[in-house]
Amino acid sequence: MAAAQAAHARSIAAKLPARIREHNLTLVAAGVAFYGFLAIVPALIAFVSIYGLVADPEQVTRQVKDLGSSLPAEVQNFLIFQLTSIVNANQGGVTVATVVAIALALWSASGGMAALITGIHVAHEADEPKGFVVKRGKALLLTLAAIVFLGIVVFLIVAVPPLLDSAGLGNAGRIAFNVLRWPVLVVVMVIGVGLLYRLSVKDAPRGRLGFLTPGVVVATVGWVIASALFAAYTANFASYGKTYGALASIVVVLLWLWLSALVLLMGAEVDGAADR
Repeated sequence: MAAAQAAHARSIAAKLPARIREHNLTLVAAGVAFYGFLAIVPALIAFVSIYGLVADPEQVTRQVKDLGSSLPAEVQNFLIFQLTSIVNANQGGVTVATVVAIALALWSASGGMAALITGIHVAHEADEPKGFVVKRGKALLLTLAAIVFLGIVVFLIVAVPPLLDSAGLGNAGRIAFNVLRWPVLVVVMVIGVGLLYRLSVKDAPRGRLGFLTPGVVVATVGWVIASALFAAYTANFASYGKTYGALASIVVVLLWLWLSALVLLMGAEVDGAADR
């Protein structure tokens, strides 16, 4: 059984280079990164607006800084600057204008999700739905689901430390939480990527638990490693500030988005090769 699984894994690995060239994966990832960059600010606006309906949105900035410690410093600074601006401008309650703003932000943010869904279809060699309403509706639903999913994660991380203090666990509880939250976040990412793959393509491979496929594992592990290595590279070797000046943060964010999209699409390629 183990030998058969190893042979199957080697067969998939042998197919990947040809599939990446055939599908122009680096070019597709660049398109996804571009649309993802355009969608970042609307997605943050929608996230902060929705999160602010149930919790204090000012906590988002602190949590993003904490959770994004493995990201390049320029990416962290870009996200924190945008979040701070949005939080400062988002002081009103639930009004018609707020609802309209959230709807417009979701619509704009769904462009990045739509591009990612297209890339996943390319990796699976599957045809996308022809109707614009169906395609954009799926992108909108997945964008909203991603925002709600992220909101739940942030809310739990915000709520757990005070609960540990009130339970009398003190420093020991905080240390245990700080150690355990990273594996928990990896599990959460596995679930998120798995559901993205499962819901993006009709008749996508189900895998274990309905969504856990080899491609999901490859994408999750690959993203964590690639982000950490890219952060180390930009912190110690690259000099984007000298080359691009004021545009350095934008360039680094685009490069990180491209790298993230490439890893996610490679995971989809693994599932596509296994399915074939």
